[in-house]
Amino acid sequence: MRRACMGLLLGAVSVGAWHAPARACGGFFCDGPGSNPFAPPPIAQTGENIVFGVTQDPTTGTQTVEAHIQIFYSGPADKFSWIVPVDAAPTVGVGSDSLFTAVANVTRPTFYAETIVEGTCKAEPQAAGGNPGSGGSAAASDAGANNGPPGVQVIFSGAVGPYQTAVIHSTDRTSSELMKWLKDNGYYVGADAVSIIDEYVLENKYFVAVRLQNGKDVQSIQPVVLKFSGSDPCVPLRLTAIAALNDLRINLWVLGASRAVPKNFFEIKLNDAKLNWLQGGFNYAQLVKEAADEAGGNAFIAEYAGTARILDKALWPNASINLDSLRAQTEPPGYLQALVTQRLTTYAPLLSLLRVYIPEPQVVKDLGVPEAQFYSNNQLYWQQYRSAFAPFDPAKLTDEIDRAIVAPLRDGQALFDAHPYLTSLATYISPIEMTRDPIFIFNDELPSFSNVHQATAHVMCGAERFRYCEAPVQVVLPDGRSIWQEHFSPYCGKPSTTDGDLLDLPSLDSAYQRAEGGEGTRVADNSGLITKTLLQHNRAVAAALALPPSALAPDGTPASPVGSSPGATAVGSGGGACGCRVGDAPGVASATLALLLGLALVWRRQRQR
Repeated sequence: MRRACMGLLLGAVSVGAWHAPARACGGFFCDGPGSNPFAPPPIAQTGENIVFGVTQDPTTGTQTVEAHIQIFYSGPADKFSWIVPVDAAPTVGVGSDSLFTAVANVTRPTFYAETIVEGTCKAEPQAAGGNPGSGGSAAASDAGANNGPPGVQVIFSGAVGPYQTAVIHSTDRTSSELMKWLKDNGYYVGADAVSIIDEYVLENKYFVAVRLQNGKDVQSIQPVVLKFSGSDPCVPLRLTAIAALNDLRINLWVLGASRAVPKNFFEIKLNDAKLNWLQGGFNYAQLVKEAADEAGGNAFIAEYAGTARILDKALWPNASINLDSLRAQTEPPGYLQALVTQRLTTYAPLLSLLRVYIPEPQVVKDLGVPEAQFYSNNQLYWQQYRSAFAPFDPAKLTDEIDRAIVAPLRDGQALFDAHPYLTSLATYISPIEMTRDPIFIFNDELPSFSNVHQATAHVMCGAERFRYCEAPVQVVLPDGRSIWQEHFSPYCGKPSTTDGDLLDLPSLDSAYQRAEGGEGTRVADNSGLITKTLLQHNRAVAAALALPPSALAPDGTPASPVGSSPGATAVGSGGGACGCRVGDAPGVASATLALLLGLALVWRRQRQR
């Protein structure tokens, strides 16, 4: 089966990244090595964002893959070079960064806890430490292709959006002529990539090469859209390894008929007993890193699986945008104000278009007026230096906005609308682990699940037995398991305590080798160890608090509130992404509470550095 192997080559998510100076490259390759051989690599690739859409023709069964690849780059425009291998000759277009914002907003994992005070707390003074409580695409087909020099088939070469783009293929199964063609045509490929390019050539891959057109600046950069025939989406991590930093964050969203699963990577489940529930699960990313390592390094976590209808009208129609209103503005100040009103200033391609159609006059530049000030106070400069302004064509500028901004929004929404199901997957991976390209398949038997996760924290004050900041806490996890905490001390004017027995647990609950049906094969299972440790932990807390045996059920979970008294008070529920919001509790002022589950790097497979 042929798989649609492609992927993002540029950093998109900052995860403690080293930030290169202005010379930093945004692709796998930059224009030559730096002057200091001991300096960090000039490409700080810290993450990848890719949206796949997989559609099957109901008549022929042929699958088409559409991939939107987000690109973040800072550095000189003439140093930008981006190469990606694919299985079939694609069409190349441009997309919108807003597509990634929209899909991330509705699938980002959210953790919070509803906090309930059980009984009545002893009164205490307020603690000192805080308050207690498509814009155009180019078809790549063999018809009319320029065959190029011997050994290289040039299927397409031309302008796509702000890019000069080529689709090429080696005809002699060697990379030498292909690499020479790229170099001769302004696409830089580093020497360290030659052996990996050779591997992809032997696998009969096609290559998409992208660079900025002459005269285009880095603000022109937009996501790249590739469409081609294929079967299984995959990401070429072997090539990514050249530029990636350790713990590269990869975010994938797969639109299709059912849930997407990794075929040749494991799918992992976290030990959610280690999550800091009352602080919004802030340690989630760290636990994913640890769990992936404990599973061997090649693993993804599924963060959302369910209907794609959560993306309905996410990009289009957009009630703020009115192109006819823009065309009616005959002078630059009015046009710029209309852009602000229509919120078009939030789209990255706009600035590069303004530089062409409403350039800052030289006389204004000579005054030292910054570009942003010129556009924001354009009426002032128009009144004073109208004769120095370039001729203004609102129709042409509006057409360009339609092409570069509006059309990608419409096309992105069409991608969302064309698929019934959405899966969000993520991982952290380091270059030494990038020895294979992850492939994704579909499984229509696995269940859907939400990205929103809620626990409940019971503050066990009893019948005025404990003060609020001293009361033990029963945390009930989403799956019904409970954890007892001896003290509830964060934000109560004293440092929080941690429970070493919980921190010593693995971050990985279980790992699966998925298939096209069923749950697949469970290849790792720490659930028994986790359950046993929670049982021991709860009994130890009960003993430390001198609780009667009846306070715990045989499995070690709380049987009833401590020092039970009638009634329980719900003091807050954080429905948002930042954890819980806690209101007034009996005897104390309003508080934001934090669960006593800390961070630890345990059972972590040591990486070679």
